[in-house]
Amino acid sequence: MTVGGRHPLRDRGGFTLLELVAVLFLAGILVALVAPSFEAPLESARLRAGAAELCGTLSRARTLAASGARGHAVALDLEKGAYRIPGEDRVRSLPEGVRFETVRVAGAAAEREATIRFYPDGAGEEAEIALASHGGGRLRVTVDPLTGLAEAGT
Repeated sequence: MTVGGRHPLRDRGGFTLLELVAVLFLAGILVALVAPSFEAPLESARLRAGAAELCGTLSRARTLAASGARGHAVALDLEKGAYRIPGEDRVRSLPEGVRFETVRVAGAAAEREATIRFYPDGAGEEAEIALASHGGGRLRVTVDPLTGLAEAGT
C-alpha cells in the first residue's frame, strides 16, 4: 500500500537503530581519545592555583606582621597538604592532586610540619616550598628573607 507514491513505513526520514549505534560508538571512541588531552592543562592549572593561594596566604601573614607590629607565621602541614595562619580559624588545603614535595625554612628541610615566620619590619624567614602534581609537574614558591615577599616560579 502506498500513500501519495510513498510507502508509509519505509520512508519516514529517520535513522535506523543500527545507524544510531554506529554513531554513538564512533562518538565514544572520539571522547576516549580526546579526554586525556584535557588532563594535563587541568593539572597544571591546579598546580598554579595552589601556588598562587599559598603565596596569598604568605603575603597576608607578612601584611599582618607589618601592620600589627608583631610577628605572624604560616604553619604548613606537609602530610595533609594544608596550611594556615595560627590564630585564624581558616585552614586552607592544596588543590586535589597537588602536594608539598619539599619544604626548606631557613636552610633546614622540614618533614611533617613547617612554620614560616614574618616580622614587623616586613622581613621573613627564607623559605623554599616545592609543590608537585601527580602528573610530575613542579612549581616552587619562595620567600625572600629581606623583603618577606612570596613568589611562585619554576
